[in-house]
Amino acid sequence: MCGIVGVAGPQATDLARGWMDGALQALRHRGPDAQAIARLDGAALGHARLSIIDLSPAGAQPMTSASGRTVIAYNGEVYNTAELRRKLGPMPLRGHSDTELVLERMERDGLAALPELNGMFALALWQSEERKLVLARDRTGIKPLYVAELPGAVAFCSELRPLMTLPGLDCRIDPAALQLYLALGMVPAPYSLWLGVRQLLPGEVWTVDAEARIARTRLAEPIGAWHPAAPASDPDDLPALLQTCVADQLVADVPVGVLLSGGVDSSLVAAAAARTVGKVRTFSVVHADPRYDERKAARAVAEHIGSDHVELELPAAGLTESELDELVDHHGDPFADSSSLPTRRLARLVRRHVTVALSGDGGDELFAGYPRYRENGWVSTAAQLGHQATAAMGNAATTVNRRAGANQTVRGKLRRVARLFDLASRPTAERAVGTLTFFWPNETRRLLRPAFHGPADGLAALIRDRAAAGLDPTLAEGCHRLEQRLVLPDDMLVKVDRMTMAESLEIRPPLLDNRMVAFAQRLPLRHKLHRGEGKVALKALARQWVPPWVVDRPKQGFAVPLLAFGGAVLQDRTRWALQGHDSPLRTLFEPSALLRLQAEFAQQGEGWQPEDSPYRRAHRQWTLVLLATALQRRGWQP
Repeated sequence: MCGIVGVAGPQATDLARGWMDGALQALRHRGPDAQAIARLDGAALGHARLSIIDLSPAGAQPMTSASGRTVIAYNGEVYNTAELRRKLGPMPLRGHSDTELVLERMERDGLAALPELNGMFALALWQSEERKLVLARDRTGIKPLYVAELPGAVAFCSELRPLMTLPGLDCRIDPAALQLYLALGMVPAPYSLWLGVRQLLPGEVWTVDAEARIARTRLAEPIGAWHPAAPASDPDDLPALLQTCVADQLVADVPVGVLLSGGVDSSLVAAAAARTVGKVRTFSVVHADPRYDERKAARAVAEHIGSDHVELELPAAGLTESELDELVDHHGDPFADSSSLPTRRLARLVRRHVTVALSGDGGDELFAGYPRYRENGWVSTAAQLGHQATAAMGNAATTVNRRAGANQTVRGKLRRVARLFDLASRPTAERAVGTLTFFWPNETRRLLRPAFHGPADGLAALIRDRAAAGLDPTLAEGCHRLEQRLVLPDDMLVKVDRMTMAESLEIRPPLLDNRMVAFAQRLPLRHKLHRGEGKVALKALARQWVPPWVVDRPKQGFAVPLLAFGGAVLQDRTRWALQGHDSPLRTLFEPSALLRLQAEFAQQGEGWQPEDSPYRRAHRQWTLVLLATALQRRGWQP
């Protein structure tokens, strides 16, 4: 796993001369083992190497093909190397890296080779004879790729931050991206917060010609596509398939372990790894807070499969100033999923033991594991009553709540009822992301100054684009597909990539193997979600491979109690963001809006309005603090 950076086009040589060295050094955490730049006629490709397979110089990058016509800078791992080698034929190879196989196959077969790659990757391939650059990202979106279009050049990088130092970059805020960030707590591809930088979509391919003109294609359709006529998968095929996917991802020339939370997904991956290699090394987190501590379940699984188990105690200390700033720097764009905090701390501890770790990432999205389907079902049922009826019932619940007195439990229950009816009265797009949203589009437009208003239908357009054709994103199947095309690539995988690569740790998700994705796409929903229980097929298998009580316990998330963990640092940063004379939010937000937010964040306990819960207030606060910090760290000037 590595970091890549580069530039192509008529002005590439001049641009690379002043930018590439610093940009590559900024990626050193992604590739601490070696850094190199290939300066070519019309392009420059840089690579920061984290050595995983073929640790010899034969695996070094940027790598030139045997013919000398093609150069690659590649970030990722491809697992079907035996198949690729067989299709390549008897051609002699210098080493045994997957990079060389990808390079030679693409030189011979061009873009037709990309759909055959089973793995996670972002790559840049320079074809010297055609003076053409190919940029591609894996179809699931596991590995990132940012691109900046400049006069006479196209620059790319594994992270946003190095691109922000490009001379001539359009560093104005993109109002559409800003609105989506406030709504979702993330900036989804193809956006970045800045007008001058875009992200490749999962599975997207950009071809840059000699004049720096871009043609966009796809290597494969995105996951989550809806194919009701496709032959259905058989749940009985799951054990063998999982075993194969895990076995292929255990291949490395460095130590490999498994992250074991004690949840269904990681337990299955750990069990499959133990069945493959016998003794496997597993890692779990020990929390002082029992709400987040899963050591009992993880220990039970580790004992059952006979793993060499290591318990890692996350530091109990709360958020620090430097930790907050580093969090923002590594994400680049503001990113408000608070589970980034423990993920970074976990990655630092695991990296002391291994270079590669398998995870259970993707299981919730592919097999319908999130607990929001029941709430979405209630909201969809209520929506059938009509807008006026749901609005009236929501108002009635709010009125009753207002008179409920100081009983926090009663107030919380009434508030949740009022919120369900409020969601039911909203447009389809807002109902589809009701459990993800902290700032609704209408509220965002009232908060922001007019110069920073995004399109009124920005969220609706995103949901239309990501929802599988013909499916209602508020109903179970549509919601399930939307998670795969929005939550997975733009939240879950962003968090894991940025926080683990910050510590030079490669995470491999066997449940997102192309074969497993294809299996899950064709698996009927009843084998994933049945009577409110998710991951039906995975849980059935897990009950055979690990202690059943581990499978049937309540689901726990990997999170922190945000306000308590943030402590004085979060409160101080909030005061600065809303009141500081140098806060970027003073330029973005209406003065009256900042005053209202100050009053909101000063409240405690359950409120009586549908949106007024301690959890929601804390995450709205966190969302704004990260936005202000990201802009301040970039030195943004309006």
